[in-house]
Amino acid sequence: MHWRLLAIGALVVLAGCGSFVGTDGGDGGVDPTDGGPDAMTPAPVPEVTPTPDPWPVAPGLSGRGVADVDVLVTAHLRAIRNASYEFTEWRGSANPPNATAVTYPQTRATVAGNSRYLVWTSNEVIRLRGTITHVANYTEYVDPDARRVRYRLTGQSESIFAEQYVVAAAYNDLVGRSATVAILRYLTVENTDVARTTVDGQRYYAVTGFERNPAAGSRRNLSVRALVSPEGFVRSLNVSYVTQGVGEPRRFRYRFAYEGVGETTLDPPPWVADWNASRPHAPVFRPQSGVWRR
Repeated sequence: MHWRLLAIGALVVLAGCGSFVGTDGGDGGVDPTDGGPDAMTPAPVPEVTPTPDPWPVAPGLSGRGVADVDVLVTAHLRAIRNASYEFTEWRGSANPPNATAVTYPQTRATVAGNSRYLVWTSNEVIRLRGTITHVANYTEYVDPDARRVRYRLTGQSESIFAEQYVVAAAYNDLVGRSATVAILRYLTVENTDVARTTVDGQRYYAVTGFERNPAAGSRRNLSVRALVSPEGFVRSLNVSYVTQGVGEPRRFRYRFAYEGVGETTLDPPPWVADWNASRPHAPVFRPQSGVWRR
């Protein structure tokens, strides 16, 4: 009986060792690939699957909020690059901060394509030929041939006409770049949530966020709401925050929205005909300054 127990123990030990033998023939001369009765198959090693990130719902967005704002901006620019639309920005403020801050349109753009658009702003600091200029009722009409500008200097009534370098709508300071700057500035709050919604029968994602003490200066109680398409198009953005300056706290509101996406057309405004009619007259147009007056 004693020798039988020893023999059984030896077989158990050999069987256990065989389970770790590889397929390189290092098992004492037995080739486990020959399909014979002595073939040994390595024990399978389970693969470790890392816990996935929150499921993606749009470029730069996950089911939990804004995952990468730079990716979102890139997708937004891609969406508007060849689209037609109406773009409007509103701004407003109120004091005390618990009062209703009424917003007013500050910038409006009618975009028929990336190289054909009309943009107007009520009051803005504009870069004209490399110089920062305070203007009122600034308008520019852009087509593939030229970028024509009409504006008044602050405090003056005479309109000034000029020509600027042509720039695509997606990268114009008052159109595409204005929207992307706002996305980068406000959709970086620490706490954001995403919920599925529908706009005009199309799927969108409602992004909401709040941050009590953002890092930017004296701004606090920042709240933001945005509508984002599955392609990353930011259809609208609404922002509210309080600032503490030299005086009393003041509430500011900002928002932008796109309308008429894919359905917007554009004809040149009447003043462009005046521009074109004036160009042959050298005494009126001043090529050295790029300015002419009416």
